[in-house]
Amino acid sequence: MISIFKFYNPDKPICRSEQKRIYGVAKTEKVKVLCEVESYPPPDNFKWLFNNSAESSDVPATRYKTGLHRFISTLTYTPMNEMDYGTVMCWANNLAGKQQEPCIFHIIPAGKPDPPYNCTIVNMTNESLEVECTDGFDGGLPQHFILEVYDSGNGLSLANVSSKFPVFIVSGLDPGKSLKMIVYAANSKGKSEQIPLEGFTLNIAEKQTVLSLGTKDNIEIAPILGILVGIVTALLLVTVVVLGAIRIRTARREGSRALRPSFFNAKEKVTLPLRSESEDLFDKDDKNPDVIPSNKEESDIIHILDKERNLENM
Repeated sequence: MISIFKFYNPDKPICRSEQKRIYGVAKTEKVKVLCEVESYPPPDNFKWLFNNSAESSDVPATRYKTGLHRFISTLTYTPMNEMDYGTVMCWANNLAGKQQEPCIFHIIPAGKPDPPYNCTIVNMTNESLEVECTDGFDGGLPQHFILEVYDSGNGLSLANVSSKFPVFIVSGLDPGKSLKMIVYAANSKGKSEQIPLEGFTLNIAEKQTVLSLGTKDNIEIAPILGILVGIVTALLLVTVVVLGAIRIRTARREGSRALRPSFFNAKEKVTLPLRSESEDLFDKDDKNPDVIPSNKEESDIIHILDKERNLENM
């Protein structure tokens, strides 16, 4: 059995990128600041430093600790006055050495949250709607979000929805209602500024129309299909016209060719009997020189001879 061991070169600790950086706390309130690093091998210890506009000082080791998870150090901090607000930094150490760039956290006075922004109504039916926003700064404290819905006509409250995230789904509304809405954030320090919105629910007839038309993709595809049908129809018309012109031209050529053989055949057919008939007539004259041909026979002979000359001249 072969065992495969993968070896890693020791690296100095670095600050984990995705972690909370701003902590809002009121005076005399405790806040727990978490410093998390990535390190191989795991850190042996941590160091904390406090800094404000007036001074910089090490944080006593009694105020922070490393738990069973050796990659996280937790600082318990309580601001007592205005000078206790500022920046705290932490470094970790392992066998490779001391962390070069510290993890930086800001301790600020807790306050009201900032309002959400980019609020959009993303879906509307005859009885429901959905609103999505982007959350603002939480004021350093946990926040939640509220959506209030009112009838635009009489101002009656229709819904009040609270969520941990700035995403709301409101159902059970009446069809064809014009709505006024407000969105805001709140934490233990108060409420943010209110963001107004306007919307409406669809009429039942509008809903049925939408359903009969199908999905959004089908509606978008319909104009494209119309264009394609028009192009195909135009191509078919052009093809029919071209084929008709070719057919007419071919028919004319075949007609002219058919006339020429019939003419020459007629010439050949007429020539032979005319010659034989005329010869017979002359033979009769030779045999009966004393017989004077009648006027009718003479005109017939002249007529036949004229036809023969005309055919030979053609």
